[in-house]
Formats: sequence, C-alpha cells, structure tokens
Amino acid sequence: IANSSGCSSVWGGSYGLSPFKKNRFGQGPAWARSLFEDTAEYGLGMALASQQRRERLIEDVKELLQEAEDEGPGVVASPALTTLLSKWISHVDDAEKCNTLQPEIKRLLAEEANPDSAAQLQVVARGQDMLVPPSHWIIGGDGWAYDIGFGGLDHVLASGQNVNILVLDTEGYSNTGAQISKATPTGAVMKMAAGGNSAKKKDLG
Repeated sequence: IANSSGCSSVWGGSYGLSPFKKNRFGQGPAWARSLFEDTAEYGLGMALASQQRRERLIEDVKELLQEAEDEGPGVVASPALTTLLSKWISHVDDAEKCNTLQPEIKRLLAEEANPDSAAQLQVVARGQDMLVPPSHWIIGGDGWAYDIGFGGLDHVLASGQNVNILVLDTEGYSNTGAQISKATPTGAVMKMAAGGNSAKKKDLG
C-alpha cells in the first residue's frame, strides 16, 4: 500500500487504530506513506519493482527445472518440489492457484535449500516471497487525487499497470480543517466558500 500524506495516512498508520491486519497465515499488507504530491508515482514504482522481481523468479524457477531435468531426479531438488514448481509455472498468472501451491512449495524450500544445496535452488528460495503476485494499492484523499497529485494519478492510470487506486473523497481538505477543494460540490458552504462553492466538482473521469 502506498498511502498519501493526509488524514488517511494519519488514521491508516496510527498504532491502535490501524485498519490493516494479518490473516491466519500471518500475511498482511506492507504499508508505506509517501509525500502528498507523488503518491501515485510512488505506488507505481512499488508495483514495477514487484513485477520485475516476480519476472526474475519465474526465470529462476525455469532454470531450476531445467537443471533438475538435466541432472536427474533428486540431484538439484526433490521430485516433489520440482512437480510443484512445474504446476506453479503453469498457473503463474493465477493468484488464487499460486496461493494454493505456495505453502507446500515454501515448506519444501525450507527443508531443501541450505548453503550446501544447489546454487539455483538457493536463488529460488531467496525469491519465494514473489510466489504469489502482490496486490498493489494506491490510497489517498481528494486533496491528493483531485489537486496536487492529479498529474501523477493521470500518469499511473494511463500506464495500464495493474494497480488498485482508492480515492477517499471527503469533498474537502479534511486534514487542514475542511477547506474547499476541487472535489467540493457546487453550492457547498465550507471554509473559504462561506457563500457556497461557485465551481463544479472536478470529474476524475
């Protein structure tokens, strides 16, 4: 999660009030706060880094499977592990199936990968956190999305990268006292618009 500076990062990162939690497997989100103006770019960078690391893991697994085939059963990795990794390669773009295969692959990697094992097996073990494609989220308020960070948001949307974007639209600058913003509807009475907002609410499209 790339969280913009502002009210969402205040409640999103406060101890005791965090909306994020771990599941029964101990897995949870990696949360980071970015500057108000560059959250979209920051989140895009995180997504691209994960994509690059996962592409590297796919190539490493393919190399391991080839070595295992060349060397024979049990030399580079156990038949059980190579079978599971072959299934993983077949479903590498299916997050649910990868998630199903992940626990047993990790268990076997923990048993087999050590300083004395095949070098390629150790390489795969180091990248095992990318067995399941991460879900990337970019979160911010309307001050970020409609105003100072709009250019970056537009860039990320145009990139076609597989990221999720959540805009917490409070229709005003909540973090600084509820002043009028580009998300404020026409006629709304707020700070700096005591007579009602004369402009239309911006359309993010």
